[in-house]
Parts: sequence; structure tokens; C-alpha cells
Amino acid sequence: MPHPLPLTLAPDAQADVSALVHRSWARCAKLDPQLLADPNPLSQADLSDQIDAHQALLHHAEPSLSALGALAQANHGIAILAAPNGLILHERGNPQFLDKVQRIALRPGVSWAESQRGTNAIGTALFDGRAIRIHGAEHFLTRNQVLSCHAAPIRSATGDILGVLDLSGPADALCSYALALVRQLASGISNQILVGSPLQRLEFHPGRMAVGGAATAILLLDDALRIAGANEAALRALNTDWRLLGTPYTQWIDGTPHPQDTALRRHDGLPLTGRLLRGPQPVGAAPRKPAPPAPSPTAAHALPAPDAMNRPLLAQAVRAVDSQLAVLLQGETGTGKEVMARHIHAASARGTGAFVAINCAALPEHLIESELFGYEAGAFTGARREGARGLLRQAHQGTLFLDEIGDMPLALQTRLLRVLQEREVQPLGSEKRLALDFNLISASHQNLPERVAQGLFRADLYYRLQDIPIELPPLRARPDLARFIADQYARLGGALAADALDALVRHPWPGNYRELLSLLRRLRCLHPQEEPLTAYQLPVPAGHEPGPGSMPLDAPTAGQLHALEQSAIHQALHDCAGNISQAARRLGIHRSTLYRKLKGQP
Repeated sequence: MPHPLPLTLAPDAQADVSALVHRSWARCAKLDPQLLADPNPLSQADLSDQIDAHQALLHHAEPSLSALGALAQANHGIAILAAPNGLILHERGNPQFLDKVQRIALRPGVSWAESQRGTNAIGTALFDGRAIRIHGAEHFLTRNQVLSCHAAPIRSATGDILGVLDLSGPADALCSYALALVRQLASGISNQILVGSPLQRLEFHPGRMAVGGAATAILLLDDALRIAGANEAALRALNTDWRLLGTPYTQWIDGTPHPQDTALRRHDGLPLTGRLLRGPQPVGAAPRKPAPPAPSPTAAHALPAPDAMNRPLLAQAVRAVDSQLAVLLQGETGTGKEVMARHIHAASARGTGAFVAINCAALPEHLIESELFGYEAGAFTGARREGARGLLRQAHQGTLFLDEIGDMPLALQTRLLRVLQEREVQPLGSEKRLALDFNLISASHQNLPERVAQGLFRADLYYRLQDIPIELPPLRARPDLARFIADQYARLGGALAADALDALVRHPWPGNYRELLSLLRRLRCLHPQEEPLTAYQLPVPAGHEPGPGSMPLDAPTAGQLHALEQSAIHQALHDCAGNISQAARRLGIHRSTLYRKLKGQP
């Protein structure tokens, strides 16, 4: 049961409760107590559907979620990504704390909207549209008061909330830097979404320094230089709100932007430095006037632009599937096989149809046939009353992507081969055979010819899948690896010193692009300052001394956490022009605490 509204607390406790929490408690007091008592988690199937529906958000948030999860692991907490309706999609962090919060339904499949869980960081951040910390007794439900939670919304280019990033831990271990960190990472995710837009973008900030850093302001511009999108840093820099969308760039900024850093001016005379950059263009697309993004969460559901090295492979694969040939993508883990498959689908003649991805290694063996082929009503015990179409039928007129095909059980390979040859499927419990028509793309990190030789993979299926085999090269094989790494880190707002770049180039990158992006986002999280990152700031394995060549550590050290706290403090002071009171509010700590930390005291 909730404890009384803050308005009834003792005066000293009442003074510690913010106006936002007061208003939230007032809203929650009007809710049905029974609704708050029942968390009503989604079934695994429904949760999977929700995860699929938010794949774009998950793609952009994954590196930040990994970085935040590593910090949570070291601080006995968890990192959470929630959908715009408050539904928890993913969480990671300390296993012991994960077990503890399961008891209060802080887990995937449960909505933490205010209407479901009372005052809490995720739900209240969604309602108020701003970053917030809900600590201990500020939670409306008594059972949630064991938590200290810090959440910030992730926004699209048009201001829609796409999701929420949250860092939660025990209420007796409050981290003063946590709210600023979560806000910064959520802002970084939003920036990545903007950078992925095909529209040209103006990156700028007040002053005459080179453009870059975590607080870079971004405007998306159409060909007529009307503002089609922005980030919150741009709104602050121009002293406005989302009403600037659709207005001319010249209404806000004087001067012509160029690809190099250029001196500009805000209309009131404030000096700015900005540069105009082109967004990624679709492969093979004719130049055309880009349309402004629609004001909805789907505006951000674009794939990252295909890499220049992979564009010839993409063009070859598109010609193949449009000629009804099967494409087999091979390459090491993390080389981007699914991303490539999605690009092939999007650029193909069937690009408007469904893209159905099946992880052949993850399907439960006893459910494989029903999941793939579908079934009639009453086909077996536990079957849905209305039956199920199956994944193969869902791909009709679209693309079927068989990921990790090398791990499919031998018994199922025979049935799959028949379906691929005949392009017909017979659902379980049915006497009818239904026609299928789809593009076929498969992928595996396994050496399939070797598995064929070992008797683990059917030779006839292998030859049916690889009309056009395409090998995606590993990250370490890039001839432009140094420039590529530097550019990727620059897109996150950071810079690399020569010794750090050299150490990163010499790393073997067994996890390829996935490993690189995760590490760079983590480094940017740990070192948000604008100065170039040096090799001595790279994480080191346990038991080693820091220095050139140091590489990723499983969890951040106490020294790194202290450095992160100091970076968050200095960033807040910079953003607030040195105003201690404003910076303290931004960090979510008391002004006296900020003074103490500036003096180097704990």
C-alpha cells in the first residue's frame, strides 16, 4: 500500500520532496489501489512482440545500455531501457540486485508507468518529459521505497519520447552523479538517432571553440533550410522549444553554414560555431529532396547507413534476391550480418513487405516446427484456440532471414529444405499446403562446408542457401581502420589522442563492429570531457598497469567512477555557466554537497 501523500509528512521530510514528486503523488492518490497492487506482466510471447516493435530504439540504445550496465554491475544496481508506455524492455547489471528487484516486479514485461506503479523514475520521467530521480520514500508504493532510481527520456528529432533510460540501485547507496550520467547517455542516444537521419544537419554550440563534445547542439535541415528536427541542446542554445520545427533556419541563426567549423551568430548577437554535415544516403538512390521526419516515434526507425566498404556487396546481394537467388551472409560475430540483411531487404523489390528474422540457434527445439510452419486450431495440447500462421507464412511477399542457420538441428533441416525447394508449407494439423513467396537470406558465423564434412549440416541444404555467398570482412581488415575508429568516436562527440588511437587500432577486435561501438560508447560515458582521450585513460584488464595498449575492463574501477563523477560535475557547471545552484539541481544533489565535492571531499 502507498504511504500518505507527502503533504501529510513532517515538515522536515516535506521540505525534501520536490514539487514534481508532490504533483505525481497527487495524481497517484486518485488511482485504483487494486491496479497498483497487480503488476500484470506480459507473457513472453507478447514481450517478444514489444521488443520487435522497438528494434530501432534497442539498436540505438544498446551501446549506452551496455555501458550503463557495466557501471550498475560495479555499484550493485541495474540499467533499464523502457518503452514510451513505461514497459520495461531490457535490463542488465548486478545479478544479486536483479534477483532482489524481481520481487517488486522491476523486470522486463512489466509497465512502470505512473498509472501502473505509482510515482517512480521511469513513469514520472515519461509523464513530465524530463530527467528525474525518485529516491527511497519518494516512491508512492511502500514496497518500491528500497530503490533509488534515475531516469531520463530518449527523444526523437521531433521531440517525441521514444523510450526511457534508467539506472536503479538500493536506496542506501545513492550515487550523486547518476542522474547527470543517465541524462547524458539518453541525450547521446537521441543524438545518434539524429545523426542517422538522411537530412543534412547543422552541429553547433555557443562560442568560438571547435564543434564537438557531449553537449553539441544539432538541427536537422531540409533543402530549403527549414528546421525539420533538433536535439534538446539546440533548444537550449537557441533559447526556445519544439515550436521551432518547420521554421526557417535564418529565423534563428545568421550566417551561412559550411562543412568546416564556421563562425555564425544567434539573432541576438551571441557568437556560435557550426558546421553543416550531410546525412547518410541510401545506396543506389537517386538524389531527391528529403522529406522532414513525421512527428512520431517511427521517425527514428531508420537503419544506420551501410558502410562504404559494404556498398558493393549490398548492391550485389540486392541484384541476387531480385533475381530469386538465395543469399548466404558469412562472417565473424559482430560483422553486421543482420544489419546487412535488413539493408538488402529494404533496397529490394520486396522492400515494402515484411522482414522476418529467425534466430535458428534460439528457437526451443520442441517448438521449432510450430513456430516455423504454424498450426491449425487444436493441433496439439496448449495450442492457441485460433491457431498460428507461423514465421514462414509471415514472410510471404517479403524477406525471410535465417540467422545462425548453421546451428539448426539436423532433423529440422530436412523439412526446411523441402519448404525452400517447393515454396509451400503445411501447418501442423492441416491437410492443406500453402504457397510461399519470399526473398531468402541466411547468415552464419560457422564454417558451413566444414560442418557439412562433419555430418552436422546437410550438403543439399547448404547448396540451396548459397546461390550467392557473401563474406563480410572483419573490422581488423579495414585499410582505413584508424580513420574509421576516430570518426566513430567523433560522432559520439569525443576525440582520440594519437596514442589512444594507436592502441585501439592494434586491438584484434574479436567482437568486430559490435565490440567497437560498445567500447567507444563506454569510453565516452566514462570520459565525457572535450579533451582528447589518451591511451592512459583506456580501461585495463585486472592486474595490469594502465598505459598504451590498455584495453577493455569488465567493470569500472573506483578511480574511473570518481573521474566520471567529476566529469559530470564539470559538465553541469559548464552547461549552467558556473551557477552552483542550477548545477546542483541539474545533478540532483544539494548545493552544499556540490561545494564539498568541488573541494575534493567525499
